[in-house]
Amino acid sequence: MLIVLLSQKVLLFVILILIVCLIDNDHCYQDNNNPIHTCHYPTKFRAPQSPSYEYLYIPGDVLLGGFFPIHQPPSSELGSMQCTAIKRERGIQRLEAMLFALDIVNTRSSYLMSSILSHSKIRFGALIYDSCDYEPYAVERALNMLLPSLDQCLSLQKRKDSPVIAGVIGSASSIVSMAISDILRLAEIPQISYASTSTELSEKLRFQFFSRVVPPDTYQAEAVVSIIQFLNWTYVAVIKETGSYGERLTDDFKAKLKNKTICIAGELSVNIKDSNSYLRVIKELYEDEKYRFVIGVVVFAQEDSVRQLLNQTSSRNELNGRWVFLGTDGWGKKWYPVENFGRAAINAITIAPKLYPISDFDEYFKNLIPSKNTRNPWFVEYWEETYKCKLDHTPTTIFNQNYTRSCLDTDSTYTNFSVPYFQEGYVHYVVDAVFSLVIAIQKLVDEKCLNSSNITLLCNEFYPFDGIRLLSILRNLSFRNDLSRRNIKFTPNGDGIETYDIFQYQIIDSTETLDYFPIGEYSDSDHSNERIRIDLQKLKWFKYNSQYSTWSETQLTPRSFCSESCHPGEIRTNTDSQQCCWTCRACEIFHIAVNETYCIPCTKEELPNSNFTQCITIEEEYLSIENSIALPALILSLIGLLMTIYTIIIFIRFSQTPVIKASSRELSYFLLFGICCCHLCAWPLILKPHILTCFFIRISVSLSLTICLAALLTKTNRLARIFNNKQRLTPQSCLSPRSQLGICTGIVSVQFIGVLLWIFISPPSVKLKSEIKHNQRRLILVCQTDNENIAYSLIYNMLLVVSCTLYAIKTRHIPENYNEAKHIGFAMYSICIIWLAFIPIFFGLRSSDNWFRIQFVTLAICLSLSATIILICLFAPKLHIVLFNPSKNIPAKFKTTISTRRISFRQSSSANNHLDPLLARAINNSQRRSTPIDCTTEVTFCNSKLDSFSLNINDEMTQTDSIYSKNSIINDTYKHPEQQQQQQQEQLLSSSKNDDETMDLLLTSQHKSNINYVQRASIQKSSSDLVLSNENPWKKVSHVRYNINEHDMKDNNSSTYNEINFLVESLNMTSVRQFKLKDLLRINNVNLDIFTENYGLSFYLHYLARWPDCFFVAENSAHRLMGYIMGKIEGKHDNYHGHVTALSVASEFRRIGVSSQLMALLEQVSEQKKTYFVDLFVRVSNKRAVDMYHKLNYIVYRRIIGYYSGERDEDAFDMRKALSRDIDKKSLISIPHPVRPEDLDDD
Repeated sequence: MLIVLLSQKVLLFVILILIVCLIDNDHCYQDNNNPIHTCHYPTKFRAPQSPSYEYLYIPGDVLLGGFFPIHQPPSSELGSMQCTAIKRERGIQRLEAMLFALDIVNTRSSYLMSSILSHSKIRFGALIYDSCDYEPYAVERALNMLLPSLDQCLSLQKRKDSPVIAGVIGSASSIVSMAISDILRLAEIPQISYASTSTELSEKLRFQFFSRVVPPDTYQAEAVVSIIQFLNWTYVAVIKETGSYGERLTDDFKAKLKNKTICIAGELSVNIKDSNSYLRVIKELYEDEKYRFVIGVVVFAQEDSVRQLLNQTSSRNELNGRWVFLGTDGWGKKWYPVENFGRAAINAITIAPKLYPISDFDEYFKNLIPSKNTRNPWFVEYWEETYKCKLDHTPTTIFNQNYTRSCLDTDSTYTNFSVPYFQEGYVHYVVDAVFSLVIAIQKLVDEKCLNSSNITLLCNEFYPFDGIRLLSILRNLSFRNDLSRRNIKFTPNGDGIETYDIFQYQIIDSTETLDYFPIGEYSDSDHSNERIRIDLQKLKWFKYNSQYSTWSETQLTPRSFCSESCHPGEIRTNTDSQQCCWTCRACEIFHIAVNETYCIPCTKEELPNSNFTQCITIEEEYLSIENSIALPALILSLIGLLMTIYTIIIFIRFSQTPVIKASSRELSYFLLFGICCCHLCAWPLILKPHILTCFFIRISVSLSLTICLAALLTKTNRLARIFNNKQRLTPQSCLSPRSQLGICTGIVSVQFIGVLLWIFISPPSVKLKSEIKHNQRRLILVCQTDNENIAYSLIYNMLLVVSCTLYAIKTRHIPENYNEAKHIGFAMYSICIIWLAFIPIFFGLRSSDNWFRIQFVTLAICLSLSATIILICLFAPKLHIVLFNPSKNIPAKFKTTISTRRISFRQSSSANNHLDPLLARAINNSQRRSTPIDCTTEVTFCNSKLDSFSLNINDEMTQTDSIYSKNSIINDTYKHPEQQQQQQQEQLLSSSKNDDETMDLLLTSQHKSNINYVQRASIQKSSSDLVLSNENPWKKVSHVRYNINEHDMKDNNSSTYNEINFLVESLNMTSVRQFKLKDLLRINNVNLDIFTENYGLSFYLHYLARWPDCFFVAENSAHRLMGYIMGKIEGKHDNYHGHVTALSVASEFRRIGVSSQLMALLEQVSEQKKTYFVDLFVRVSNKRAVDMYHKLNYIVYRRIIGYYSGERDEDAFDMRKALSRDIDKKSLISIPHPVRPEDLDDD
């Protein structure tokens, strides 16, 4: 608004001048001795109290106007509107830079000027005014400059004879440049500024003829924001100078802060005309509570305001080092702001357009003295101010009246007095502006005077002066200044393109010398992360000790913030509208803090990490063989299993002995099978839960004990029915071995049907059970089984236990030789005690941390104890007789005898019809051979003395056994051919010595076998399942053979036979050893797969030489190479790990566990090397390999885009498996976003 009003006043002023000229022509005259036609104006149009030297004039064919802040603006303290103290750097040096540039132009002494002006004789002059950095003065002087060209009193010919002001250089401050730009626009005169950076000047609708060789403040605002981000500041204060420069920079700065995590604590304004405003700002900044943690203070002000701020800061000792000021180009690298107040500016960071010092100017300026520099009317004043002295011929002013020393007008400016000289930072911009305007004018002259006969001077076609065309030429210039070594170019808006230097005001050495030290630069790069470059080695921080008034260097970067950072697990709650101020509150349990703004819960399978920033998967807890608590169950199971196998071997070995024959061999084998199942149940219970182990647990836990109890119940029931029948001479039903097995099968079938229903209703599966105890979440891997279902399956077994116990009690008084019932009774009593103790342990230990381990270990122990007790009670006596007391293992000990029970034989012979036919026949023979016995008989198995009656019974039994034996032979003779074939196979199986012989016998006995492709796939799948269930595939060949035996073989196929033998041989005879040098010539056939990477021979040699202990090969008994693994150990600190470089298995040896064994070896080596994890890279498309690694407990850590190169690049998975050293599993925290190969860590 101020500028608009000012422009209106200017227009009115111009109109007034024109009216005056038209009315009164007495002020217009021509001096015949001076070729330049001028127009003098009344005193009222001059600035009030103007100094005697109002301008600097250098004659020439074409004039360049100039505006420089030679003096400081008027001050209210002096009570006058006159300009005040001289500005040595911004004023005199820049003015002399313009004069220096004009000398170069007119003498054509530079390569650039000589090449452009070589054909021209035009001399360039200057008309330079002091703007005092004050808008009203600048406007007045601009009118004094342009009124001649606007004066209508002069004829066209006279105006041609007067030198043309073709362009104006200036001004320095943006607000002054705006003021004079409105006036220059009226005369269509281009203007080039060397220091005005306000973004408002880029509005070309208003400032059409304004250009500049410096970049606009938009870049400065971006540079300031980048520095704040680099220092990790989040809360800063802003001090701005009233006027266009400070206010527009502040607006640009706030605009750049959008979408940034940087807040402004407050905006404080200072006014150059009000010195008290600086004191108020410093006081508020120090005392206001909202600036308590503010360290960074951004200063958008010119050098005069900066000096006043530092003055007020240094006036209080405790404020030195309190803030870190961040200044723009108004401060830059200038000495005037910090002179005498440097301690208040220590640590300050400033930016300025990149310096391009001109060495020729240094030599020029150092040789200037008052007696020789008469063209500069302000140089004498500069001389006195610089050396604090007074020249003899100069008048006394308020500025030199205190100088008592007389100045020496010597030949060297900086020789006699120790006054440091530094080239002001904008000197080269002044030279660039002069050169740009001169080149544009010459191009305009060449264009206008192209057809003129005399092109060395200004031709008539040059008039009237075309400022619009000159502006167009100027905007399209592009050249390199050979003095400043800088490329000059303008944007379409007439702005300069530049890079900023970043300085820090530091203590340079031990003498506490203060100086600006370059620490980096900022450029307008397309990539935001490349715009700012700061050297941390050059960035230093100093801390002030107010007690001792000393400075010391510190390594800590000052922090500027509103609120302290929240602790891990806490989030921010904003206290006001600004996002940088907050209070902290803790997240709820099992929640993580997201960006310190809100909490989200982890899933039931996750826990917060130590920093509460990420949910990590809880390490699964499960019962496994590695747990020490499982050791007793495993030992008991192994011992019981060995004892059972030993008992089975003894029973088979001595199957024809009387003690074995008399023990119901069918039921005994059935019982021994159940005992084996009970002992084997411990393994699926203790192994890591898997769908297969859960399936076996469902079946085996319920059925194994049911098999044992069914056999025992059948035995006790048979005894009870025999010895507790009132009509015991009546034949009993269902006493044959086949009937007994049928009863057992029926009892087991009930449980089996229940288990099938259970599996159908609730299929076996593995689940992760989340549990919270002591504010800690655990993830327990268990089988999906409810306690209720387990209880239902155990209830049936408990019913069988109770039934067996009752029958054992019922048959406890049977004859002595049938004391097996007593053993069964003792076993049932023990089992009842075991399972009564098991129930509270299994269902009542949920409060324990290891409840799930105790549950299944207890269940395994109960099953093994139950089976062991049955084995010892029922089979130990028989084994003792067979092995250690063979004298009792005779038929007489196990045949029937007659004893004390009275049965009258005087009854009719028909009474014998109620006896067993075999027994009746023996009694009749006895009656015929001996005298009648008037007694009673009892059928018993005892060791009483043999009599004639017992002999008869023994004879009959012997005959009957021989008859049964013959009948058995006859029946075998007439068996069905399929039965004969099955019996032959069974004989072959029983006669074979080992599994290999069994396989050979089976394969050769089938003359018409044919295993098709589907059968072979079944074999491969079976072996694969063994590998995937974490069992040792090399010990499970019999399982594979079992699958082969299940298929009927139709035709004899030698290739199939060889194939099966080859597979069996590969499984049994695989050897793994370290890779040898000769193996390099054998691996080609292994690398034929499309997913296998092939390397050069030198690559393999490098690995073999560097990491020989990570290079393994697998081969079979025929020394055929089955596969190999190549790895290495690499990384540092937490990244120290094992790496699988290559894993390859020949196609014919796959899916039999070779890869698993090779991987296990490399993992073992990595464990020995104390690494944290093992990793590998695999193609994303190689699904089979990815699935295999998943089953080996590898997880996808990250995805690498285009890792595998080819016709079409392919992504890779980086898969990892944590080892024991990585306790917290930090190496498994996956990266959610894909990365590129160049982003990979340098492992």
